[in-house]
Amino acid sequence: MKKLRIVVENVRGECYAGYQKGDVIEVEDPVITGRLCIYAISALLPYITAAYRETPPEDWINVVEVLQCPDPENTVIFRIIRE
Repeated sequence: MKKLRIVVENVRGECYAGYQKGDVIEVEDPVITGRLCIYAISALLPYITAAYRETPPEDWINVVEVLQCPDPENTVIFRIIRE
Protein backbone atom coordinates (compact mmCIF):
# COMPACT_ATOMS: atom_id res chain seq x y z
CA MET A 1 0.00 0.00 0.00
CA LYS A 2 1.15 3.51 -0.75
CA LYS A 3 1.05 6.41 1.63
CA LEU A 4 -1.00 9.31 0.28
CA ARG A 5 -0.76 13.00 0.96
CA ILE A 6 -3.82 14.96 -0.07
CA VAL A 7 -2.89 18.63 -0.21
CA VAL A 8 -5.29 21.55 -0.51
CA GLU A 9 -4.10 23.20 -3.68
CA ASN A 10 -6.67 25.97 -3.95
CA VAL A 11 -9.84 27.27 -2.32
CA ARG A 12 -12.33 29.03 -4.57
CA GLY A 13 -14.74 31.05 -2.49
CA GLU A 14 -15.05 30.32 1.22
CA CYS A 15 -14.57 26.81 2.55
CA TYR A 16 -16.96 26.34 5.45
CA ALA A 17 -14.84 23.43 6.74
CA GLY A 18 -11.96 25.87 7.08
CA TYR A 19 -9.55 24.36 4.56
CA GLN A 20 -6.75 26.65 3.48
CA LYS A 21 -4.16 26.29 0.74
CA GLY A 22 -1.41 23.94 1.93
CA ASP A 23 -3.51 21.94 4.42
CA VAL A 24 -2.67 18.22 4.32
CA ILE A 25 -4.64 15.03 4.87
CA GLU A 26 -2.56 11.85 5.10
CA VAL A 27 -3.72 8.34 4.32
CA GLU A 28 -1.68 5.38 5.50
CA ASP A 29 -3.83 2.27 5.55
CA PRO A 30 -6.02 2.03 7.55
CA VAL A 31 -5.69 5.50 9.08
CA ILE A 32 -6.66 8.92 7.70
CA THR A 33 -5.14 11.84 9.60
CA GLY A 34 -5.96 15.51 9.28
CA ARG A 35 -9.15 17.52 9.25
CA LEU A 36 -11.72 15.86 7.03
CA CYS A 37 -14.85 17.52 5.66
CA ILE A 38 -17.74 15.10 5.20
CA TYR A 39 -18.55 16.59 1.77
CA ALA A 40 -14.95 16.45 0.60
CA ILE A 41 -14.53 12.85 1.75
CA SER A 42 -17.51 11.83 -0.37
CA ALA A 43 -15.65 13.08 -3.44
CA LEU A 44 -12.20 11.83 -2.40
CA LEU A 45 -12.97 8.35 -1.06
CA PRO A 46 -13.35 6.48 -4.37
CA TYR A 47 -9.97 7.85 -5.48
CA ILE A 48 -8.26 7.30 -2.14
CA THR A 49 -9.11 3.61 -2.15
CA ALA A 50 -7.74 3.22 -5.69
CA ALA A 51 -4.70 5.48 -5.28
CA TYR A 52 -3.18 3.83 -2.21
CA ARG A 53 -2.85 0.42 -3.83
CA GLU A 54 -0.12 -0.72 -6.21
CA THR A 55 -1.21 -0.21 -9.81
CA PRO A 56 0.21 -0.89 -13.25
CA PRO A 57 1.38 2.26 -15.09
CA GLU A 58 -1.61 2.21 -17.45
CA ASP A 59 -4.17 2.18 -14.62
CA TRP A 60 -6.65 5.09 -14.77
CA ILE A 61 -5.80 6.29 -11.25
CA ASN A 62 -2.30 7.25 -12.39
CA VAL A 63 -3.66 10.13 -14.48
CA VAL A 64 -5.83 11.59 -11.70
CA GLU A 65 -3.85 14.37 -10.02
CA VAL A 66 -6.45 16.77 -8.66
CA LEU A 67 -9.95 16.38 -7.27
CA GLN A 68 -12.47 18.87 -5.96
CA CYS A 69 -15.15 18.90 -3.34
CA PRO A 70 -18.72 18.89 -4.67
CA ASP A 71 -19.59 22.48 -3.63
CA PRO A 72 -19.91 24.36 -6.95
CA GLU A 73 -19.52 27.85 -5.44
CA ASN A 74 -17.03 27.26 -2.63
CA THR A 75 -14.81 24.63 -4.18
CA VAL A 76 -11.70 23.16 -2.62
CA ILE A 77 -9.18 21.65 -5.02
CA PHE A 78 -7.13 18.74 -3.64
CA ARG A 79 -3.94 17.26 -5.09
CA ILE A 80 -3.24 13.57 -4.44
CA ILE A 81 0.43 12.74 -3.93
CA ARG A 82 1.46 9.09 -3.79
CA GLU A 83 4.53 8.41 -1.67
